[in-house]
Amino acid sequence: MYAKPSLSQPDILVLGDSQISFGAGKEYLSFFEQLTERCNITPQRQKALRKLGERKTAAIGVRSTSLQSWTTPRGAAKGAICDVDKKFGVNAGAYGINDNPKRVFVQIGKGDAYQFCKPNKTAFEAMFEQGYYKPNLLVLTFLGNSADRWAHSPELAAKDARATLAQVPRDVPCVFISSVPVYLEKTNDTRMRAQTEIARAFKKAGNQCAVVEGFNQQTRAAIEGQAVYFRRNDSGRVKDPHHPKPAAIRQFLEINSAQICSAVFKSLR
Repeated sequence: MYAKPSLSQPDILVLGDSQISFGAGKEYLSFFEQLTERCNITPQRQKALRKLGERKTAAIGVRSTSLQSWTTPRGAAKGAICDVDKKFGVNAGAYGINDNPKRVFVQIGKGDAYQFCKPNKTAFEAMFEQGYYKPNLLVLTFLGNSADRWAHSPELAAKDARATLAQVPRDVPCVFISSVPVYLEKTNDTRMRAQTEIARAFKKAGNQCAVVEGFNQQTRAAIEGQAVYFRRNDSGRVKDPHHPKPAAIRQFLEINSAQICSAVFKSLR
């Protein structure tokens, strides 16, 4: 018999990769908890907001993961979520889980709030089983770890989109937001092609998950190659080109605010 662990349910759950762990999680919490200030709230939108309750938001970012990681029942892709990190013993950063306002580092599969690793089940299947997690809005923010996969194979992008929509409960509204541009132009070129393919795939797969193509010329111009938005060593050289600092995340969310707001309310219809 499945024993449901005690869990304070978030109204909005953000899932992503290591960009969430490295600081984006806090910025996403602020954005979604401030939807009334961020979005143009019409009477129709005000009515839709009721579906989000108090807009209590939580975020989980698991390093080196992708939609494939969450939708695969076994093997290396699932292992990115469920295998214990050999160096640090933790593989995820979480914000707002069980109402904890601080970032905590955890190993997925350990602890009442992170039981996503069931034999022969995908992480999504374990997450949503019997209402273990049941957010009023699910936000997915991925790109980097699937960039080559999606950029070079529309078929694999379509496979990942279909698997995601098959495993996220039909009554859970969903928004997919591509992750934030990184420092290197060449890397961003590949990620932009990947975004085109996964956006097209979600749109073809159904209307449950609204898509925000946040990885665009405007966000690239603001963040790409801007050393101030990345962690640097003492000499000023960028030492982590793949994880933008929180200030870059704020820029990304500000530029894409209207798109994100439209996607949220589209998903809540």
